Amino acid sequence: MKLKKLLKKINQLNDEKKGLTDAQLQFQTIKLREMIEKNEQEENIVVEAFASIREADFRVLGLFPTDEQVLGGLALYYGKIAEIKTGEGKSLVATLPLYLKALCLGTVFLVTTNDYLARRDYDRVGKVYQWMGVSIADGTHPQEDEIEGHEFDFEKKKSTYASEIIYISNTTLGFDYLIDLLSESEENKFMSPLHFALLDEVDQILLDSAQQPLIISGGAKVQSNYYQVSSDFVQLLQEKQHFNMSEEKDSVWFTEEGIEKAKWYFSLPNLLDETHFLLYQHLVLALKARTLLKKDRDYMIDRGKVKLLDRRDGRILEGNKMQSGLHQSIEAKEGMTITPETQTLSSITYQNLFRRFGQLSGMSGTAKVAEDEFINTYNLKVVSIKTHKKKIRKDHRSQKYISFESKVEATLKKVCELYAHKRPILLITGSVDISELFSMYLLSLGIPHNLLNAKSSVKESLIIGEAGRLGAVTIATAMAGRGTDIKLSPAAQAVGGLAVIITERMMNQRFELQAKGRAGRQGEPGDTYSFESLEDDVIRLYMQNEIQKYYDKHRQKTSEIKNFRIKKSFGLAQKISEEKAYGQRINALKFDNVSLLQKKKFDESRSEVLALRSTSQAISLIWDNAQPIIDEFLNQGKGKLTSESLFRFILDHLDYNYQLPDNTLDALQNPRMFLKEVFEESLEKQKHRVKDEALFLQFLKRGMIKAIDFCWSAQVEGLNQLQAVVNARSSAQKRPIIEFNKEAQKSYDYQKKETSRLMLKNTALGRMQIKKGKVILTLP
Repeated sequence: MKLKKLLKKINQLNDEKKGLTDAQLQFQTIKLREMIEKNEQEENIVVEAFASIREADFRVLGLFPTDEQVLGGLALYYGKIAEIKTGEGKSLVATLPLYLKALCLGTVFLVTTNDYLARRDYDRVGKVYQWMGVSIADGTHPQEDEIEGHEFDFEKKKSTYASEIIYISNTTLGFDYLIDLLSESEENKFMSPLHFALLDEVDQILLDSAQQPLIISGGAKVQSNYYQVSSDFVQLLQEKQHFNMSEEKDSVWFTEEGIEKAKWYFSLPNLLDETHFLLYQHLVLALKARTLLKKDRDYMIDRGKVKLLDRRDGRILEGNKMQSGLHQSIEAKEGMTITPETQTLSSITYQNLFRRFGQLSGMSGTAKVAEDEFINTYNLKVVSIKTHKKKIRKDHRSQKYISFESKVEATLKKVCELYAHKRPILLITGSVDISELFSMYLLSLGIPHNLLNAKSSVKESLIIGEAGRLGAVTIATAMAGRGTDIKLSPAAQAVGGLAVIITERMMNQRFELQAKGRAGRQGEPGDTYSFESLEDDVIRLYMQNEIQKYYDKHRQKTSEIKNFRIKKSFGLAQKISEEKAYGQRINALKFDNVSLLQKKKFDESRSEVLALRSTSQAISLIWDNAQPIIDEFLNQGKGKLTSESLFRFILDHLDYNYQLPDNTLDALQNPRMFLKEVFEESLEKQKHRVKDEALFLQFLKRGMIKAIDFCWSAQVEGLNQLQAVVNARSSAQKRPIIEFNKEAQKSYDYQKKETSRLMLKNTALGRMQIKKGKVILTLP
């Protein structure tokens, strides 16, 4: 009721705003800034701001936000998710809350699922903010630039993040956040505070992409030569004899016979011996690559490279690679050149990235069905916004068949029927290979069509632009997040509008609703049809045992399934799939929370180093941090500390060229003081080499930062491996998250100690040179 009350007040101001000149309307921004500064009543500020930007939208864009759009904007301003159906103008809705949030908070973000959509919305509505005196930036960049190794433009980023409103994709924002955290000086930091983000297609970002890690990689590791031989071996194995898979086909393991075959193949007496751990690890990766990851569903081959696919919309995930050697295992499986493994420098999931914002809100056409998860995970309620015009689309009941072939036959029959009436048709499939199969069938039937999948995504806007024409047929892998509305020609509307045909039961209800939402937008006519079979992935994965007998007995039947129990199993399988995905996200969040807390501690150490303003502060910090290392060394040698062990410690940590004095009695009586003197002498020599106080401080800070980053990188790698290990412990009646917490804490304590050791070594043993105006740091 509060939103409707505010809407009424905003409507009452409409005539007043219409009577203002352009200059007077633009002055409302200054007036609002003053109201905010004076802490005037929020309700008055909201009404004034929404009425002003609503009129500005009309004058600049020629679009006057409807009452429904204003209600959506109010829901977003108050930190809720607005369920706004496809075609109802989400880009325009966003202008209302973003304008006011920018005035209140300084910098706010409009986050979309890809750079194309962010750039499109920036171009489409960005000028209204500028007209009202609010700065705006296009935060996107061509991802290929980063991939090809173009230098990161810190100055451009600083300019972007200094703006009040930033249009950006979730991926670009995530990578920018990680890069900023890895800055080696305050001058290179560019991120603005994370006060508020409005997420477009919020369910895709916070649910479907929640567990996807964003990873900044560094230099290549020493390359393993086990990938190809491991891949060759697993091709010889038989399921159920040499390996087993879970019912959900999401995990795989060797049987005892499989282990024995590997021992024979590699001539090893004990494959599971610690000395052969690396080989066994590669065999597991090869087995996963062969059994769990499918070509043209999870990845594709593009110009001689393995590229990952987004299961939601079929797009190529440019620049993304599977970690921990799995990408290289896929390359070996496909006979490709094996690319070098890289070291993970830093990582974050979308879940934790967006939980760092002070406030979130979001828009989606399909958020209501996932409201419980939004509340439980992000404390975000969902408000459903009515469509401006009544929906007249007809959703036909789904047709269910036993076999894939019967389903395809029925689907093609419906396509031919609709095509005969020149209806525009959108045929939606679950994977690249199925989209190409339907394409071949339509070609054999003489039906011209466009194919939109990862292999044709460069032509996406062109294909979508033609999809609403009379008689147009379009096959697409998925439509979620494509961000381009299918606009019907008048002739296409006259014959009944767009017909959406979904060719399989999707893994969750939201995907189906997103697909159906392409038809019947803004009160247009349209129809949706669904064709499903017992061979669809979701049924095979989650209902196989329950329906196997029925399937075996009736598999030759080509007619629709009549059995009520079997028909009900389709919905049940989808529900199980949704519950499993939810469980995985919650589980991932628990693991990620541990990483988040540890990352926070490392970031605090980094910030402490970057804030140093003098060499004396830096030297004190290094020595204070080194105390656990000194203690460990002295405790090991207690009562038996020798001049040889003391000398060895100095050579390893403080000075490569140190000469121990003839009389070491004083040193052995007070070794801590002696080591501190050697440390200070070593740094004094470093300072003398550098011959510049500012450069010497830079050297000390960079040495410490490199130590922190190296150890955090090792910790990230370790936590990734640890998660896989503890999940296997559930079979031993142990709770994986508790096991993870214990082991992660041990690993953290070790890496913090190693950070202190490396800080000491990097600054005492490192070297700094200036070559051709560039500072070159050489570390031990």
